[in-house]
Amino acid sequence: MNMKRLLPILLLAMTAVAVTGQPLHVQGLSDNQRLLGYTLTDDIDVNGAAFGEAGTYTVGALLTPQMLAPYAGCHVVGLRMAAAMNLGRCRTFLYQTDGTSLTAAIEQRQRLYEGWNNVFFNGEGYLIQGDETLFFGFDYVETAEMVSADQGGLCGAGEETDGSFYLYGDYGQGEGLYSITGIGCLCVQLIVDVSPLPAFDIDLMNLDTGFKYKQPGETIEALLTFVNVGRKAVGRYQFGYQLDDETPVYTELTDSIAEGHRDSWLFNCPLSADIATGLHQFKVFVSSVEDEPLADTSKNDTLTVSFAIYRQSLQRDKAYLEVYTDQTSPYSAFLNSALNQLASTMSNQLTIVNVHRPGTDLAVADAAYLHQLYAYVLPSFTMNRSYFPGEEHVAYDMNDYLPVIGTDMTAAIIGDMVAQDYYSPAFAGLELSGSFNAITRQLTVTATGEVLPEAEAIYGDLALTLMVEEDHVKSPQAVYNSRTQKTTTNPNYQHNQVLRCYLTAATGNSLTIENNRFTATFTTTLDASWQAGNMTVVALLSKYAETVTEENLRDMDVVNATSMSLSEMMETQHIENAISTPAHGHSYSADGRRIPDTGRHRGLVIRDGRKVMMK
Repeated sequence: MNMKRLLPILLLAMTAVAVTGQPLHVQGLSDNQRLLGYTLTDDIDVNGAAFGEAGTYTVGALLTPQMLAPYAGCHVVGLRMAAAMNLGRCRTFLYQTDGTSLTAAIEQRQRLYEGWNNVFFNGEGYLIQGDETLFFGFDYVETAEMVSADQGGLCGAGEETDGSFYLYGDYGQGEGLYSITGIGCLCVQLIVDVSPLPAFDIDLMNLDTGFKYKQPGETIEALLTFVNVGRKAVGRYQFGYQLDDETPVYTELTDSIAEGHRDSWLFNCPLSADIATGLHQFKVFVSSVEDEPLADTSKNDTLTVSFAIYRQSLQRDKAYLEVYTDQTSPYSAFLNSALNQLASTMSNQLTIVNVHRPGTDLAVADAAYLHQLYAYVLPSFTMNRSYFPGEEHVAYDMNDYLPVIGTDMTAAIIGDMVAQDYYSPAFAGLELSGSFNAITRQLTVTATGEVLPEAEAIYGDLALTLMVEEDHVKSPQAVYNSRTQKTTTNPNYQHNQVLRCYLTAATGNSLTIENNRFTATFTTTLDASWQAGNMTVVALLSKYAETVTEENLRDMDVVNATSMSLSEMMETQHIENAISTPAHGHSYSADGRRIPDTGRHRGLVIRDGRKVMMK
C-alpha cells in the first residue's frame, strides 16, 4: 500500500487568521455529537492556501483503525470543513481506502461558504466498524482567477501530522493518496453521533516503555497516551500497572479531559535487582473513571508490552537493515541512493537486504510473507526487525521526506538508527565460512557461534536464516524527475543488495545448541545468470517459530547478523573441483571462470593450483 506519497506541489501559505474554538452548540452540533479528526476546534491558522494551478483537487484527511476503534458502533453523520472563500457547490465524501483505491461510503453535494461549513449526510450516515481506514474531505476547485490572485480556498490549522492532509489522484506517480505539507492540518472534521458510547470512558492508545532490553535495577520510564471516548468530560480516573503477576500498583489522576480529547501520563516502575533473566510482561490498564468501574471492558482498556532482562551480552557483528521495496515506486530510487551511501560508509557495522514487492521482476516468492507482515507502505524498512514500544508499526517509512531532504540527509538519519541498533546487546555470536564451486555453481555455507544463557531465556529456541543477495543487478525502476515533475521508467536501473534466494527456510531453521555453541551447514545451487562476484551471503539469528504471524511479530527481532561476500569465500577457501586441480597451464579467475590462454588478465589468477597476482 502506498499510503504516504509526497506530491511535489508546494502549497502557498497565505494570511494567518486565528479563530477561537467554540462550544458544541455554537459549532452547530448537538449534545450527542462529537468531532473526530486532526483539528477539533474552529481554529484557522492558514487562510487561503492554494496549489497554484487551476483544476479540481480531491482533498481530505485519513483516519486509521487505531483512531476509529474507540468509536466502533457509532455513526458518522456529517462533515465539517473550513473554506477561505465561497467555493460554490462541491462534492463532499467519505471513503473506505486501502491507501491506493477508494470505495465510496457517502458522497453528497452541497454549497460551501467562506468560514466553517457543516454538511449533514442524508439518512443515518456511516456505521464505524473500528477496523477500517477512512478518507474524508471534499473536491476543491481552484480557478484561474484564484491562481492569478495568489489566493486559494484552503484552510489549515496547527502543526501538520501524519494523515492530516492528503490529495487523491494520479499526479504522474500512480493513482493514490499523496501527503501534502505546508499549511498544517487541513481544516476538515467528521461529525460523529456518540449516543452508543457510555457517559464516562477512557481508552488507552499507546504505551512507550523505551528500549526492549533492560538490566536488573533499571527503572521503566513509561509514557501512556489515552483518550476520553465517553460522552462527557472526565476529571477523576484511576490507572493501574502490573509487572508479570505481581501485585498491581494504582494511581489516581484528576486532570480534566474534555470528550474526544487526548492526554498522557508519565510514570516510573523500578525493577528489582533480583528480577529473573528473560522475557517479562508489563501491563497498564484503566481501573475506574469518575469513581465507577468501567461499564464495558474492551481490548482498548488494557495495553501490554514485553521487555527482556539480561545480565550478559555480546557486541553485535552487524546491524541488519531490511528494506521492503518496489520497482514501480519512484520513492524506492530516492531511498536506494541513501542505502548505497550507507553500504559504502558503514560496511563494517551494517548489512542491507532489499526485498522486492511480490509480482515484480526481482521478487523472491519465499519472501512474500515479509511484505505481508511488515510492509504497511512501500518502500519501508526495519532495523533488526525490532519494534520500538509506542510505534504503530515495526517498519519505518520516510516517503514524506525522501524527495525533499536529499541523499546525504536521508543517509544521516538512517545511519543514526543503524548506529543505535548496532550497539544494542546481542546474546549470540555469528561467524560465516563457506565455499563456492564456480563450475557446478554449488554454494556451501557454515554458520557458527557462541550462545549466552540469555538467548534461551529471552527467545527460547534460536533460528538461523541464510540468504544470498546480489549487487549491480540491472532491472527496470520507476524514477522521478523533479525538473519535469514526471515519473518515467529506467529499464537499466542498477539495483544493489537484491535478495536472490534463501539457503534455509525463509523464517529460519531451528538450531541445535551444544556446550553453548552451534554449527550449521547449508548448501544450494545458484542460478547461472547471477554474478557470483557481486553476491553476498547474509546470516541472521532470531527466535525460532514455525510460522511468523501478527501475534508473535514483535518477538522476532534479530539477535545478531553478519555477512560475507562470495569473493571472500572464493579467495580464502580452496578452489573446488577443476579449479583445485586444473589442467597444466590453464588459468582461472578468483570466481572460477577459465581465462583463455590467449587472453590477458590483471588481478588474482589461479594457475596450476597456485594463486598468482597478475599486473
